Amino acid sequence: MLARNALTALAVVLATTVSSHAGEDVRLSVVSALPKKHHAVEIFRTRFQDAIAARLAKAEAGEIAWDEHHERTLAHFVGTLEAVEDELALFGIVAVKHEVKRLPMQHMTFRMPFTTEECAVVANAYRHVHETVAGMSAGIEKARQSFVAGMASDGYNIIAVHKISNAGEVRGRAIGMSDRIECWIGGVDGQTLRLPADTIGARLEDGSLVAAVLPTTEIGRLALKLQADHYTRTGFGAQVPFVVTVNTRLFEALPEAIRAAVHDAVPGFVTEAANDYCAAGEAALEALRSQGVRTAKLLKSRRFQWAEALPPLAQQWAKAQDEAGNPGTDAVATYMKQLREAGVTLARDWSAASATGQLEREVIGEEAAVEPHAAHGADG
Repeated sequence: MLARNALTALAVVLATTVSSHAGEDVRLSVVSALPKKHHAVEIFRTRFQDAIAARLAKAEAGEIAWDEHHERTLAHFVGTLEAVEDELALFGIVAVKHEVKRLPMQHMTFRMPFTTEECAVVANAYRHVHETVAGMSAGIEKARQSFVAGMASDGYNIIAVHKISNAGEVRGRAIGMSDRIECWIGGVDGQTLRLPADTIGARLEDGSLVAAVLPTTEIGRLALKLQADHYTRTGFGAQVPFVVTVNTRLFEALPEAIRAAVHDAVPGFVTEAANDYCAAGEAALEALRSQGVRTAKLLKSRRFQWAEALPPLAQQWAKAQDEAGNPGTDAVATYMKQLREAGVTLARDWSAASATGQLEREVIGEEAAVEPHAAHGADG
């Protein structure tokens, strides 16, 4: 308690020392539990922080200085959501996997795998759900914050010690992950182990894992090629592992010019951040190939089979959220509708209670095999 009180006292320095007059220089702050060089942090810096600074400079409304508090700082002691709630920082980059109890609605994309690898499509659909479905941000608001944006990552894929070409080849095998995606693997009878990302390499090396499911950017960042040299592009798709929040009281106390700059920056940030993440995934894949990692792609038949073999993950989640007073069913239906309107061919309509049989209708005659050295970006 003493340590927490001491940290709270720092709020005067870290977050609330904000000029009350437009045109004066101000200090803003952001907190996360991520490494300083994590893709999400770097993208936030270039696409959000710099965008706000550019808008203020153009309007001759003053300059911004940013205080950044990332891995092993504020969030290490109190958590990112709590740090913003306690006014230790203005903005937070919140990892949704750490807040499934307080922010259950923000975790929704992880209940709907096999949608699309187009990061911007996922990001904008997620944003639309938050803007149109009442109650989506209730958990964030209870934490005295406002939803700013979701950050869509590149697609989640498999790195393994041997080739994995279909769902049957994970059955009974130990697969690691750092996000709460056990249902993607456990749903087809794989053995799952969720653990901190930076420990996955050691588990692959000692043989307690045979594979891991991560964004390609994370596979590259963690240098898992040292322990596993088979990469499979699964089509699990892009997800939204991070949301950006802002302390509502502190934000409302900012000069109008700064608040306007933030509001103006958000739409572009959502799309540009997603595109940057997808580009980083492409670069990570090319790096893996150049380092000798063997790459393959699940063909449509295998992806559809895997998707249809899973339980009704989104419906199970939606029902639990509805019973808790959250808009689970509306969120899933709206998200699926947005993806369809964006032209996504869904391997499975997660707003339906059971698989739809699209596999038989759409991929009859396609060879059930693995296509080697496939490109990373397309859905087909």
